[in-house]
Amino acid sequence: MSVSRPIKVYLQNDKPLVWSSKDAVELREEWRIVGCLIGCLPRLPRQNNHLGLPLQLSKEEVTLMLEKGAIILVDGNSGLRETSAQEKEEFDEYREQSYQNQVEMFREERKREIHQNMGNIIEGKKKKARMELEEKKSCGEVTEEVNEEEDFSIDVDKVPIPPIPKKFSLVQLFTESPYVDEEVPAVWSFPTTERDHLRYHVYRDLWNQGYFLSNGSKFGGDFLVYPGDPSRFHSHYIAICIPHDKRMSALDLVSMGRLGSNVRKTVLMCSEGEDGTITYTSLQWTGIS
Repeated sequence: MSVSRPIKVYLQNDKPLVWSSKDAVELREEWRIVGCLIGCLPRLPRQNNHLGLPLQLSKEEVTLMLEKGAIILVDGNSGLRETSAQEKEEFDEYREQSYQNQVEMFREERKREIHQNMGNIIEGKKKKARMELEEKKSCGEVTEEVNEEEDFSIDVDKVPIPPIPKKFSLVQLFTESPYVDEEVPAVWSFPTTERDHLRYHVYRDLWNQGYFLSNGSKFGGDFLVYPGDPSRFHSHYIAICIPHDKRMSALDLVSMGRLGSNVRKTVLMCSEGEDGTITYTSLQWTGIS
């Protein structure tokens, strides 16, 4: 894969974050990097079924992309400067202009809705007039009938449409700060422990074979392994990283076999030999006939 430009990944509080939607799509489509969306949606902030940017990358994903030269890791907490009075004024003007544009768009949309529902609105006004007349007649205030020829039409251009409150206006979020004097490269130290090295080497080997990978903790493993994009395919394997010299009991094997059987996936026991070769042992629970 050729790298046209490195993607910026911001390391903020030890979390590697991608803020640009274009970069997130490029990582997924060009590099098979899935990550995990952790941000709330602006219009649905009080739910967590569907999340949005930023995209948080796993340690294995960041290390692999650094090796490939696909990303640059930037310290998200350094290099920011204090904004000047002129910059603050320009920002306020931009925000106010954006709000006024939304007010005009909202009013035009409301006018279109009134035009589309004009028949129902006029019929409703006539019905209301009849009800008011019937009420007055019951009280003996009037005796004449409703004039069906009365003009109930509406001049849409004269309809008072209040502006949307500012708190409901859309706000454009920066994907990176425009107030950075100099970007400071972040220090990346993963992997450090033997466990980290094993996980990363397994991740890299499976990725090199063309698989998509995501976090597998919810299924009791290290990674979930997909034959294609997780948005289109179910995972086929649960990868569990195990040191090659670790002793395992029969109960451990049965537990992992039952785990894969319950979620209809194949368990992969992944180990690294002394020569660096990754060995895979699959477990499939067939039960007793």
